[in-house]
Amino acid sequence: MVFTSLKDITVIDVIDVMAVSILLYILFLWFKRTKSSFVFAGIVISSIAYMAFKLLRLRLVATLMHGFFAVILVAIVIIFQEEIRRLFEQIASWSLIPKFRDRKISYDFNQKINILVNTTFYLAHEKVGALLVLTGKDIVVRHIHGGIDLDGALSGSLLKSIFDTHSDGHDGGVLIEKGRVSQFACRLPLSKDSRQLREKGTRHAAALGLSELTDALCIVVSETTGDVSVARHGQIHKIGDEESLVKLLESFQQETIPAQRPSSVKTFFVRNFKVKVVAVFLSVLLWFVLVHESVVVYKTFYIPVQYAGLAENLEVKEIEPPRVKIVLSAVRRDFYFIDKQDIKLVSKLFDLGDLRRLDGKYYETTITASDIILSPDYTIVNIFPRNIKFSIEGK
Repeated sequence: MVFTSLKDITVIDVIDVMAVSILLYILFLWFKRTKSSFVFAGIVISSIAYMAFKLLRLRLVATLMHGFFAVILVAIVIIFQEEIRRLFEQIASWSLIPKFRDRKISYDFNQKINILVNTTFYLAHEKVGALLVLTGKDIVVRHIHGGIDLDGALSGSLLKSIFDTHSDGHDGGVLIEKGRVSQFACRLPLSKDSRQLREKGTRHAAALGLSELTDALCIVVSETTGDVSVARHGQIHKIGDEESLVKLLESFQQETIPAQRPSSVKTFFVRNFKVKVVAVFLSVLLWFVLVHESVVVYKTFYIPVQYAGLAENLEVKEIEPPRVKIVLSAVRRDFYFIDKQDIKLVSKLFDLGDLRRLDGKYYETTITASDIILSPDYTIVNIFPRNIKFSIEGK
């Protein structure tokens, strides 16, 4: 493989690579956040293999992989449609002032903690069954079914009315996003962890099931015992008092909405350093293969003159000149797979009457593109000289 020299790199190329690096970095973090890092790694490895096959001109493998990518991209869009929608929503929200937005969310959440704690233990005291789901960084929508949209401000009165036993939606879970009740009467996936669910009901199984799939915090109130339990990261445990629940909610808040810290240049480069290195490496690789190696360049070859079709009773004594200069154009990477032995110039001498007769035994012919045997990936730019003289005598 021939590497590029620094003189081939322009300022635009540097900006191009930086922009792609940022996009890849965001995509990698997004896949990591959605717990799909292996999917991203598989796509990257397959893409590198595809580019290598194209560079090596393994056309059958490259064609098969091209069809594979066409199918897999559609599958990714279908599988991650909710995550993709949320990603674009987050991109749109970045147009706001991030620090102000984070402070507002944090302040609102702090105000809601007391509502959640007081309401939870009120329901526990009254032995009213309840299931509250506080979303974290992961997408939970695709794991929830049958929810009724509400988008209401979080309050004790609203929660008490939802979980009232006379309400049609009291058996489902309440989804709380960014301090607001977005849905109620939600059906959650049930866990099959019989060890943790011993002597526990369906609400506990639903809370534990969602916690196994996402980073959501699920609060459960038992209608039989009045106990308060919390499920997170595939673990469920009982909460004994209000203070413990407050500390847990505050910890959850700090994890999902971290406090703003003064940043520095060192922090910027150190944070997710490996991810940034991989993103830059892939960007440079993509630029080299798709941009640098796709530029049309010119290369000169000196090819010996051959002939065909001469009658058996004749022979060529001399060819002048014995070699011609051929200038070809193609994308840069194609010239890695060609040498002058792959180019043949064959002049047709089937009928000497079609040639120009010169003094003595010399015949002259004009070389055309049809006389050159060459892969169609290359374009003939120039042939010099065009006229070739043959000294032909009888045997």
